[in-house]
Amino acid sequence: MAYAFKVSGQFGDYDVVDDLDVIEYVESLPQVHAPIADIDDFKERQAQYFTPSNLKAGLTRSRDNIIDIQGIVFDLDQVPSLDELQHEFYSLMTKTKLELYMWLTPSAIASGNHSNGSRLFIPLAEPINPRLLGQAVDELLIAFAKADFNLLNYGVDITTSKTVSRLMGLPLQKTGTIVPWDLPERFRYKVKAEYHDSGFVALGGGDMEEFNAPTVDNLTSFISGYVEKHGITFHPGERDNNLTRLIGGVAKAFSGVADDDLIEALNNVGIAQQLDNPVRDVTNKTRRLLKG
Repeated sequence: MAYAFKVSGQFGDYDVVDDLDVIEYVESLPQVHAPIADIDDFKERQAQYFTPSNLKAGLTRSRDNIIDIQGIVFDLDQVPSLDELQHEFYSLMTKTKLELYMWLTPSAIASGNHSNGSRLFIPLAEPINPRLLGQAVDELLIAFAKADFNLLNYGVDITTSKTVSRLMGLPLQKTGTIVPWDLPERFRYKVKAEYHDSGFVALGGGDMEEFNAPTVDNLTSFISGYVEKHGITFHPGERDNNLTRLIGGVAKAFSGVADDDLIEALNNVGIAQQLDNPVRDVTNKTRRLLKG
């Protein structure tokens, strides 16, 4: 599958569109990567990234230039024991026969903030509409849990996995990288959720992709894109203001939003889990911003 790549850090447009054979790529890597002195500088200016998507045109790096999603990536930021994670990952590969890959993040190699931080890559059997990304992520979380591999035990960053057009860090070294040992016998995961164009109509007068039907799917897609576009986070001390800003954006894009649908959409993109009391925090603001 042809993916878009960034070859020298995070800034600017994509550099090239090319096929990615993870096994072949890993074979070209050193056994151990050279020490990383400044992890932030490395990720911003040196690391290589990809996004498993077809682009509509050129090399512009933006959500609007993404045609489809061809693979799912999970970042595991809190891994108490790398040996335990790798053992469970091997077990998952054995039980499911899925095509799966895992490698260490730059922060893990540099002994940074994410000790043993790891990245899982699951190429898909068929590309999906970007609006199905959230559902695809949820499907995989459940499928893995049924195979006794619970990503929640390793601090999985669900919100990031559901972000369309995010940059995915490529492997840096052979050590700590796991690739299929029997690739011809494996199959790629096929997302069960289906996308049906239900007549979404773009509303005029705004600089965001806005849809007129306040369904959970539409709200989820809108919130995911809005948060990514505006760089909104929900760290302690900024949650209240940023939640107000986000719901204000929802108010401009939709009418007749049900509180339960909004809370479900916020849960789908991983925002509700970051709030102290999602029902109270959200409904207090919707009464003022959506119902007024």
